[in-house]
Amino acid sequence: MRDLYSELITRPYEAGMRELKVLTGYASSAFVHHVLYDLEELRLEVILGMAKAEPIAVWDHNEYVRLTRETGRLRVCYFLGDPPIHSKVLLWGTTARGGRIAFVGSANFSWHGFREYREVMAAVDPALAEAAFPQADELIECTDTAAFRHIKLSYQKGEMPGAIDASAVSASVRGCPSVNLPLVEIRTGRVHSRAGLNWGQRPGREPNQAYIPIPSTVHAEHPGFFPDRGIEFTVVTDDGESFICVVAQDNNKAIETSRDNSILGRYFRRRLGVPLGARVTDEALRRYGRSYVTFYKIDGGTYFMDFSPKGQKLQI
Repeated sequence: MRDLYSELITRPYEAGMRELKVLTGYASSAFVHHVLYDLEELRLEVILGMAKAEPIAVWDHNEYVRLTRETGRLRVCYFLGDPPIHSKVLLWGTTARGGRIAFVGSANFSWHGFREYREVMAAVDPALAEAAFPQADELIECTDTAAFRHIKLSYQKGEMPGAIDASAVSASVRGCPSVNLPLVEIRTGRVHSRAGLNWGQRPGREPNQAYIPIPSTVHAEHPGFFPDRGIEFTVVTDDGESFICVVAQDNNKAIETSRDNSILGRYFRRRLGVPLGARVTDEALRRYGRSYVTFYKIDGGTYFMDFSPKGQKLQI
């Protein structure tokens, strides 16, 4: 299978190109996140051609907004014209040495399009590719609050822009494949002293750093449940949060929040009522009433994580 990511994204960047304009029917924020941080000088514009016709997941929208504001290198626009655009076009800007390159084909700007599905992308005349892009007056930026009047966001909670309806997500995952991941040592049933939720509790480390352990038995009994190491995916939580995560460490033994693994540690400390930077104790989990999380696989790039305090009690 062709490595579309290397051919269409990595190689042009290594050749000196720094501006990429994308027209796509669909995209995933986890893939956009990966591209931006993999290519740290890239300026990226993504136009979602099916945005008006089909809802965008609210967590994807939220991540587009966050990345746009935090990196200063991203622009995401939703196409508001008719009929919707299903085309997939990549147009690389001119390098210092001159020349542009472009590709068109079937691959959406997502991990599905660039890794998991068999897709075709072919080089074309950049002028022809550029002609496929819509006019500026047919677009609205993701950061524009008026966007909510024109597009629909799936799993949007009420009238609160960007709020995730966790109850609706929870209901939708019934019947989806799931695994339980312990937040304690399997052998002792106790909280890790310098791993797991307390990974950062070591000299010289950011004290909130944390990861969710993946026991080897989970990989053995549920092969392919999680993406390969280093492939970003979205995690939506039972209390309406979302973040981009990766499988990491030797033997794929951990789930971390991408780029900053203290995000996960701060999240669990908030849920458990533990002060930021403090050690997570056995008593904190006992008081909360749950010693594991349940991951539901919505699709290959999106998971629902349940840490609601209704599950198994910690036995200490």
